[in-house]
Amino acid sequence: MPIQPVKPAALKTWLERGDAVLVDVREPQEYAAEHVAGATLVPLGTVCCAELPDYAGKKLVIMCKLGGRGGKACERLAAELSAHSVVYNLDGGIEAWKQAGLPVERAPRRGFMNWLTGRG
Repeated sequence: MPIQPVKPAALKTWLERGDAVLVDVREPQEYAAEHVAGATLVPLGTVCCAELPDYAGKKLVIMCKLGGRGGKACERLAAELSAHSVVYNLDGGIEAWKQAGLPVERAPRRGFMNWLTGRG
């Protein structure tokens, strides 16, 4: 199964067209802090085909923080998927995505008053 890198700008286009499914393999707390809109969380420790969202007819793109864990996830999936399937690894991960000026969704920050009163 070929593993191909994909640049953030190309992934953005694929996502806008509905041509790709994005899987984030970081840990839940990393995902909660910030993630690409529409990405599905499947932490690296649980990555297998059974855990993936339906991507039939779409490009399967894996992402992490910098690309290393994404590469490992791609290798795991390669062992399960057809030799003719292609899986993409977001080149540079979410850090490259942000450096390209592309948006991320972030968890709301705890406000000063919530901190002061202990309500958040």
